[in-house]
Amino acid sequence: MTDTLRAADPALDASVLASAGSGKTWLLTARLVRLLLAGARPDGILAITFTRKAAAEMRERLGERLRALLEADDAGLDALLAEIGETPDAARRARARQLFEDLLFSELPLRATTFHSFCQGLLQRFAEEAGLPPGFELAEATGLLQEEAWNALIAEATADPARAPATWLDTLFEACGGLNNSRQALMSFLEHRSDWWAFTQGMREPVGYAIDWLRRQLDIDTDLDPDAAFWTAARRRELEEFVALLERHPGKKNDATAARILDALSHADATLLEGAFFRDKGKGPRLSRTSNKTRQKRLGADGEARFLQLHEHLCEALEQRRDRLARLHTLRTGTAWYRAGARLLAHYQRIKRERRLLDFADLEWKTCELLGDAEQAHWVQYKVDQRIDHLLIDEFQDTNPTQWRLVLPLLEELAAGGERHRSLFLVGDAKQSIYRFRRGNPALLEAASRWMQAHLGGREFHLDRSWRSAPAILDCVNRVFGDGRPLGDRLHGFQPHATHLQELWGRVELWPLFDDPEDETAPPDDGALRNPLQRPREVHRRRPAYREGQAIAARIEALVGKPVLLGAAGQARPAGYDDVVILLRSRTH
Repeated sequence: MTDTLRAADPALDASVLASAGSGKTWLLTARLVRLLLAGARPDGILAITFTRKAAAEMRERLGERLRALLEADDAGLDALLAEIGETPDAARRARARQLFEDLLFSELPLRATTFHSFCQGLLQRFAEEAGLPPGFELAEATGLLQEEAWNALIAEATADPARAPATWLDTLFEACGGLNNSRQALMSFLEHRSDWWAFTQGMREPVGYAIDWLRRQLDIDTDLDPDAAFWTAARRRELEEFVALLERHPGKKNDATAARILDALSHADATLLEGAFFRDKGKGPRLSRTSNKTRQKRLGADGEARFLQLHEHLCEALEQRRDRLARLHTLRTGTAWYRAGARLLAHYQRIKRERRLLDFADLEWKTCELLGDAEQAHWVQYKVDQRIDHLLIDEFQDTNPTQWRLVLPLLEELAAGGERHRSLFLVGDAKQSIYRFRRGNPALLEAASRWMQAHLGGREFHLDRSWRSAPAILDCVNRVFGDGRPLGDRLHGFQPHATHLQELWGRVELWPLFDDPEDETAPPDDGALRNPLQRPREVHRRRPAYREGQAIAARIEALVGKPVLLGAAGQARPAGYDDVVILLRSRTH
């Protein structure tokens, strides 16, 4: 039996790392069919995925598979059962033909849903325990709500410029370079509110806790003034000695450096010293740190050794001062960001609460709190546990930390065992993680797989045999990411890929980069506004993106014009324009 069919065995707890095109959806559907064949209640199965479209596709695929079992003759039915790893017999045939009707008329249907729909249903059922108003509604579009929260924060700050909110925003404006960047920084805080709640969970003063944590991370004593620590009597004597050595070795550069140090000494201004000891923008020390014959002749061997020692010591002291100032700046900016971000979040949550609204982040976090509440977690988990015998989670590589935390209590209930058979099935592929902007963390797939092996005796399966790609494509993938890859270390967890379509023609072409030629000049710009009805847009036809587009267009023309044959033997056909797809990081050009 292949790994694919072993992973579909309902008696096993399995995590499946399934590459693109390797039959992941087929395997999920096969697992569902075998669960039903084994006697699982439809309403005891919970299948979670990440989009409504994927959930609908899962339900549709299952319905099609069960209908095919119902309509097949004995030979066809036996083939369909054997295909998913079942051994046909009279009882299994009868059961298979009954599944479609059972699913249609089940009082509580099989649940194929999204994380957010699961959370919403749970919170509606346990609204009182979760501290939510019954009948709350879901806000899927939150842009206007966030804008209202931002306006409320600005109104609070401008009402009294001397109060804290105004000073926090002033600090951010200065650090971020204006209003727009500060707004983006605070909106980032709002977007990562689940991380904030998790970070400060259980703290009486969340902002104070975060600031103390940041101070510890920066390892900075806020009572110590970096300038006071620098301008000690010993430091002044070192600078005066260094100036005396510079004066013994006169020259345009040394005279200018000595004058700048004396100016800094008279004003106790370490910033002036920065220019004396470092090049512009801190690009290394201004004076040479290596011995040279001219300096040694003027200062003597001992004098030059002392000169180099003082130079190195003073540079280190200035760098330490610069580092302390940078840490203090980070602490000051971070403190303002924490405080202003927390106030913005408070306005946002207040606006939603007044309208009895929850957003997707609320659904996840409230469910996480509900299932993790020590006082009522066992009661809620017990009630939820009664309806979940078999849990399947698709696209697990896009799970975020909050979703993992809310799922973990359910998994722990599965691991606790019981009188009835229960199972867990996870599917994902770290290479296909695309929801990092929603805090998706592909490392959780590996963590969940290890958890299953440790607590459930689960098994890990790899599906890396494609039903889509030609051997030439996958050979290229293996050479780029596999052992002996020329670009660096092997991709973590990478398994060599293969294909079922061994006879399929394929080709990989690697083109050189289309760089800007050195003599390329931009088209002249007279500065006047262009009337698009009278004057076409100026296109710089020598730009790399344009020349790359020309090359791609010519290659497509060649593929279609030859023509190239696509498909397996006996079904081959000439390539057409609708066989071409162009994948880009951005559609800018």
